[in-house]
Amino acid sequence: MKKVPNIITGGIAALLFSQGSFAANWIAIQGTEPEKVSHRLFGAVSLQYSNYVGCNPLSGMARPNGTPTGDLNSGPGLNNGYYVNNCRVGPELHHDNKGFNLDAFVVGLRGNIIPGKINYFLTTNFGMNGATYEPLNTNRKHLVSLTDASVTLNYIPGARLRLGLFKKPGPEELLESIRTKDFIYLTDFVRRDQVERFVNGSAKGTNPIAGQGYAGSISTQGYDSDVGRDWGIQAFDSFNTGKWTHTYAAMIGNGNGIHHSDNNNEKDLNLYFSSEYDLPGGKGAMKNGVKFYAYHQSGVRNYIVDAQGTKSEDFDRIRYGFGVQALGRFFGETGHKHRLGMDLMFAEGMILQSATSSCTDCPYGGQFQIASERDNKAKGLTLEYGYYLNKNWQFDVRYSRNNLLYETINNSYWSDSDERIITELALGTTYHIAPKTSLTLNYVFRDSEAPNAVTTTSANPAAINNALVKTNNAENSTSTIGDVIGLRLRHIF
Repeated sequence: MKKVPNIITGGIAALLFSQGSFAANWIAIQGTEPEKVSHRLFGAVSLQYSNYVGCNPLSGMARPNGTPTGDLNSGPGLNNGYYVNNCRVGPELHHDNKGFNLDAFVVGLRGNIIPGKINYFLTTNFGMNGATYEPLNTNRKHLVSLTDASVTLNYIPGARLRLGLFKKPGPEELLESIRTKDFIYLTDFVRRDQVERFVNGSAKGTNPIAGQGYAGSISTQGYDSDVGRDWGIQAFDSFNTGKWTHTYAAMIGNGNGIHHSDNNNEKDLNLYFSSEYDLPGGKGAMKNGVKFYAYHQSGVRNYIVDAQGTKSEDFDRIRYGFGVQALGRFFGETGHKHRLGMDLMFAEGMILQSATSSCTDCPYGGQFQIASERDNKAKGLTLEYGYYLNKNWQFDVRYSRNNLLYETINNSYWSDSDERIITELALGTTYHIAPKTSLTLNYVFRDSEAPNAVTTTSANPAAINNALVKTNNAENSTSTIGDVIGLRLRHIF
């Protein structure tokens, strides 16, 4: 397996702990409107090409009894011959490891209903993404989806109220606007553990599996995604103290996909706080400054837990993290800008391990594996640096790591053999053809590892062999992961 170059990641870490950090105040930018604005149309189109170089189809996968599974077409529930999901062009996930995708086609309208008192924010997305496709469904579900639909009321001093569908207070990577996304691809932690896919069942397996205690329900695909958003109500506001701006947000949400109402009687609580120090230069989303922030998200999900579909249970879903972002002229320079950032992110319960790849859970690509219990945990780290040479050229580098299921409930359902260590190093170059049009090239070094072997306490030769087969399957599936080259053409209007 390929390893991420250490010399580059070390350089990023050194830069991140020097002076400065940046981030736009997304809570305010997306929830408020200048009084002088009446109504304005806006949008973005993003066309991208992905080539998953170095990815290989699964091979050598075996059933627990050691019998080879055969090739892709030799029978139901067999994995050999398939590319794993993160080596296929989404969201349709056909068996192609390269191709084009209209990642986003956003059209929005925002403005004032009563200037200074009531403003609104509307967006629709016609693109090919989680808003228009159901998870793991190769067919388009919606021609267009409403992705933001909110009004903000400013009648209570210190507590603006935002109601409707909008981005949840959370990590910077999801809060930021499409026009400021420097990288083509989300980090693994954010796309796997933060963006939520909704399914009816949370089972690890599709059929009764020896030692797992129950037969779990089959989830051949998800029914919706939150794409970082939720329906709800949010109290928020910002306060200036000298050169500091402090912002808070508290949101109560449904805890379901953007096309659905709540799936139980519980509500999500999302909390956020940031403090930003103003630095000279820049404006709007590119204002120079230093921002520190933290967030906490908590909710409950209800899932079917038996094969008959008659029994359901509630499971906690917890997400929290903190970080620092920066934009400014640092290191004694007066002409060029630098962007720096660090995020630490944590997940408890409702951990999306993957679509199934082990043949104990066949067929691959058609089942979700969600580690639902509260004791199952993941943690993510992101370090990034950007260098703005001039108005045309921008260079970016980002290191990210996802320790997936580094802690588990460690019972018959999950064990430390389910842990995955996923690292990515993204190198990027953006050429701004015009102020609103840009071309971005990314190369992402990717490495996935299953560090712990499957073990058994049984002396039975068949049980020992099954453990070896499962370990081999996990190593086979992780070793097929290759790098990805991405090219994105984006226009903002």
